[in-house]
Amino acid sequence: MEKIKQFFITHKYILAILCVASLVRFYKLDFQSLWMDEIYTLNVASPKHSFLQILSEVNLRESFPYLYFFIMNTLFTLFGDSSIVARFPSVIFGILAIWMIYKLGKEMLNEKAGLIAALLLTFNEYGIFHSQDARAYSLYLACLLFSYYKFVKFLKDDQPNRNLIWYAVSTGLMLNTNFFSVLNVLAQGSILLLVLFLTPKEERTAYFKKILKIAGIVLLFFLPNSYKFYLLSQFKSSWIPAPSNDGLTNIMKEFISNSEILVFLYGLLFTFFIIKVFSQKQTKNLKQLLENKLVLAYLVLFSWISFVVVVILLKSYLSSSLYVSRYFISIFPAILLMISIALASFRNLFVRYSFLLLLVFFVIFDLVVVKKYYHTPLKSQYREATDMVRFYNPKKEVIYTSLKYWMDFYLNNNGVAFEVVDKPNLLAVVNEMKTNPAMIKSFWVVDGYADIVKLPPAEQQFLDAHFTLQESYDGLGAITRHYVKK
Repeated sequence: MEKIKQFFITHKYILAILCVASLVRFYKLDFQSLWMDEIYTLNVASPKHSFLQILSEVNLRESFPYLYFFIMNTLFTLFGDSSIVARFPSVIFGILAIWMIYKLGKEMLNEKAGLIAALLLTFNEYGIFHSQDARAYSLYLACLLFSYYKFVKFLKDDQPNRNLIWYAVSTGLMLNTNFFSVLNVLAQGSILLLVLFLTPKEERTAYFKKILKIAGIVLLFFLPNSYKFYLLSQFKSSWIPAPSNDGLTNIMKEFISNSEILVFLYGLLFTFFIIKVFSQKQTKNLKQLLENKLVLAYLVLFSWISFVVVVILLKSYLSSSLYVSRYFISIFPAILLMISIALASFRNLFVRYSFLLLLVFFVIFDLVVVKKYYHTPLKSQYREATDMVRFYNPKKEVIYTSLKYWMDFYLNNNGVAFEVVDKPNLLAVVNEMKTNPAMIKSFWVVDGYADIVKLPPAEQQFLDAHFTLQESYDGLGAITRHYVKK
């Protein structure tokens, strides 16, 4: 009992932050409708699927490794496949990520840096969004930070064998959450090679053997995903926009809520971090490098960010584009750590805490007042669009959609059953009716794109002659139309 009491006393600040983080992540967890990618999660990890069916579905439809979907399948089997159950693990992983960024910041510099990083991540809109999203990104962030924490511990090598095993296992676990984690492993590998090069000659063989052990354990963890990784390497996306000159800038802004004030404040802190690092004395050997916390933090964070950015940049310009913020998500905590280390390095306490207070104020202000995060739809409103059908369709009239795979979750699930027909657009429906008059019956259109109900003049005239538009809904990324036969 005394140990538990001592733990709470010692960790009172981070525990308070975690309590607040839990509140802002659990609050209005079901406010947003499930969007396209979340319904992928629910369909792929459906409790109706066997182990082999999940493997097949992941190989066919998903860009993530298998682990997340087996976790979700277990939860869906135990508690049902509702949106709350689907998002609950992301909240937990999001809270764990805050604990791990605290531990990593503390290990890199001191406890102040860890607490500041945890506080910034707690109220960060981007972090909250992914903690309330039924996808594997929250799990990835938690495992990524766990891996880097054990990586820094291993570099310091205070408990060689224990840190080696923990680092290898944590990195192997990270590789089972997101295939972009391969870039994180390469970044860590570059630091290990640098350390190997700087290690005295008589100790290099032993250190090289350590690296081989780590590589062996990590590879063992990755092997179950090797086929999926091969499939993914052959895939070329057509929906991602081509990279642009300001694309990376916009992604970085998205990490800090696209707020001009926050961009300015973060920019000042980033500049201070770089100046602080550049002012460090020359490190002449490995011992000095590992003992200089700022230089070591710079090397870890610089490689962490640069490997991800450079590889995605090259891939986007030379092959298919990957310019989507969630593909850069692993550099997001590294940026917060840079900012936190900069703030923790302020010598004057008044300057440090006044600046931190100002920063936290604008983060919360932007989240609650400017963005109205908890009151503004941010995800495609499929739930609201299909609710209209379920409430106003007692005759079970046919429903046309180009998104049958997704709309079926709401329209043909949990005791609800409608006739949902896959059609590319309303034009195809009208043309069929013109060809076959027997099809001229009242119907619904539910979709994610407003353009789907646009018709050429002749077809619009045909529709107006035979139908009356009775119910209509236009939401974020979702529409509903009810055409009643005259």
